Parts: sequence; C-alpha cells; structure tokens
Amino acid sequence: MSARLRVGVVRFTNTLPLATGLETYLPTAELLRLTPAAIAEGLESGTLDVGLVPVASAAAHPGWSVVPGLGIAAEGPVRSVLLLSRVPLPEIRVLVADPASRTSNALARLWLRHRLGREVEIAPGAPVLAERLEHTDATVAIGDDALFWEGAVRERIDLGGAWTEWTGLPFVFAVWAGPGADAPGLARAFHDCYEANASRPDELARAAAPGDPARAAVIEDYLRRSIRYRLGERERDGLLRYTQLGREAGYFTPRPRGPIHADNR
Repeated sequence: MSARLRVGVVRFTNTLPLATGLETYLPTAELLRLTPAAIAEGLESGTLDVGLVPVASAAAHPGWSVVPGLGIAAEGPVRSVLLLSRVPLPEIRVLVADPASRTSNALARLWLRHRLGREVEIAPGAPVLAERLEHTDATVAIGDDALFWEGAVRERIDLGGAWTEWTGLPFVFAVWAGPGADAPGLARAFHDCYEANASRPDELARAAAPGDPARAAVIEDYLRRSIRYRLGERERDGLLRYTQLGREAGYFTPRPRGPIHADNR
C-alpha cells in the first residue's frame, strides 16, 4: 500500500451523502472519482487502496476488508439501476452490459435467468446509453444515466424493485472495501462524513444541480426515498443472497491462486 491512502469514490448522484466533503475527514488521502467498474479495477491492480466498490467485486475478493455499516442499498425501486429493452422480455437474446457497472450487470443477468429460465447472451457495451440501446435487444443503465433517462422502450425494469419483489430483501449495490479498508481511523472518517451529510439532502441536491430547481428536486427526492446508506441485518441478508445466487450461476469465479475476479461483462 502506498504511504498516501488512495480512495476511489464513485462519481454518481447516489454517493453524495457518502462522499461530499470527504476530503475534510481524510485530509491526507488521495481521492479519485471514478465509475464503479474502474474502482474495482483499481483495487484489483493495486492503484487504489479502498473504494466504494461494487458488491460483485467485494464478494469475489474475500481477502478485502469491508467497512461495516455503510454502503449504497435500496429496498424496492431504486430508480438509478435499470434494465431497458426494445423487445418483450421473452424475446431478449442479447443483453449489452453497462461498462460502468459490475454488480448491476450481474443483477440483470440473475433476474433474467430467474424470469426467463435461461441465460441470455452478454455483450460489451459503449459508454453512451443511447448507443447501447440503438444496437441491441436490451441493456443495463446505472447511475445518473438511468436516474434522468427519459427515452421510450418496450420494457423498463427497475432492478432494485425487481430484486425485492423476487427475494423480499433489500439489495446492496456498493460498500466501502479494499485491501486498505482496515487502515486506522478510516471507518470513523467514512461514518463521520455520512453523519454530517445525512440530514441535509436538500443542500446536497441544490449543490449538485445549481440553477436547476427541477433537477435538484428529483435528486433530493431520490436521496430521501430511493437510497439507504446505513446497512443492517436485512441488507446483509440481501447481500448474502445475491452472492449465493451469483456464485451458483458462475458469475463470481475464484482463481486457484491470487485474487478472485467477478465477471465484468
């Protein structure tokens, strides 16, 4: 690990309560704002020490430490993780992955496997959502692209809501984890940062959408109603269920030596 802690922070709206002002609580750390998949890659390659990491990657790396009690989760519709299809669900043959995602791509695969009783073909996708939709049956969309997406499709599945309807459990999308997540004082810093932000979603929303009251209203409602950040026993049960299903499906494949890598398609 480097002398200066390298922290990967997801650059989506849903991380605002976890990451706004984090530099105040980690003044000596280097904060890098990346996509979830890029954070997972950084932790695997050693260019990051800790990050807000997709749970698909955390599940595939049991040697990483996890900061307890905090993360990004939802029980019911999450609004920012979608499966979008141009064809009826039974006609989906190819699912194009969101290159920013690991966890949500695997979640979509698991849900389609459950719903259709078969595997669909998985293909890599372009970063731009409109381009993915133009050339495929269906795609995954996460983050702000999903939250503010207004296009027309045949099927629009909120994967947070679909998971809870299927399992009766919350879904955990990300946790603070990595080989350096047990650094002294780190967990306290993450918790202190969240506690400072938890009671002011209105301020966070206005700062995220300056001069755009309509967008700020969407963000505030999303932070208040769609996302939960404190993780308890039910979130743990949901995470264990996802991990179990993913391993049974072969999506999180251990290697005989070295790190375990999640399927990143």
